[in-house]
Amino acid sequence: MSDVVTLAVPCRTDEPALGRTLAAALASWRRAPESSRCPLDVLVCLNGEGGDRARRDVHAFAAAADMPLTAVAVDSGGLSRATAAPIGVTVLDTPRAGKPVAWNLLRRAARGTIAIFADADVSFSDDAFGLLLAALAAVPGAVLASAKTTCAPRPGLFEGIMAAPYGIDFPNLSAQLYAARVAGLPAAMPDDLIEPERWLELTIGRERLVRVPEARVAVRLPATVADFFRQRIRIEMGKVQLAREYPGIEARGAAQPRARAALASLDAAGLARLGAYLALRSAAHAVAWWRYRRGDVDAIWRQAATTKEWDGAA
Repeated sequence: MSDVVTLAVPCRTDEPALGRTLAAALASWRRAPESSRCPLDVLVCLNGEGGDRARRDVHAFAAAADMPLTAVAVDSGGLSRATAAPIGVTVLDTPRAGKPVAWNLLRRAARGTIAIFADADVSFSDDAFGLLLAALAAVPGAVLASAKTTCAPRPGLFEGIMAAPYGIDFPNLSAQLYAARVAGLPAAMPDDLIEPERWLELTIGRERLVRVPEARVAVRLPATVADFFRQRIRIEMGKVQLAREYPGIEARGAAQPRARAALASLDAAGLARLGAYLALRSAAHAVAWWRYRRGDVDAIWRQAATTKEWDGAA
């Protein structure tokens, strides 16, 4: 449907912050010029088992937005019913956990030519959706338009260290918020990907990615050392997986900032925080590499609880 924009949200069933994210998404959509001429089709893929909070949040959101709600058990042959549901809010239910599983279902169910993919635990500026859609319209050859990931640190030394790398401008696809031309996306991504957005970015290629730094999406940072390692070991293991299982794919990405240019953007205190962060990241990479070689990947999907603690959503 050329006159429909899809909002695609992969979400674990135990996600505590979905309600606030959907409310922010609707507010951002209503500010986008496209909202005056296109309906918004909201797809939420609830994947995994073990919680009802996210499901309640979807129902409350649909009621507050006065949008029809359809729930579909996709593993029981219901995906065709999802694509025939009224334009509104559609919940895709699957007990299979994992962001790649959710992404594949969302991609198959998307009815608009353009889809906005947003994580379920983030915050973003009111103009983010409009900026992303405008960027795709301005670059007809682009498949992906990426927001810039920032962070919302709480006060304190540890989260100051966690925030250090966000002071460097990395040219990568934001894993948390991006718009896409659905027809240009891969038909599916491998279900076992650990860092699916990095794979997607490299598969699409840097020539078809446009970055929109004015569109900001914010994440919560780990507030404890344990949560840092829960989150960072997964990210580092994703890098190991891509290097080992997809050799050469990194060459399709944008050049990363050189150390001198990156460090020049930081003051002395920022450099000290970055040094501490890099030491922790190196330790996480060593653990990730060791676990990957052993095939020990199940534990990496444990939630880093403090990254979900937004005001009123903890």
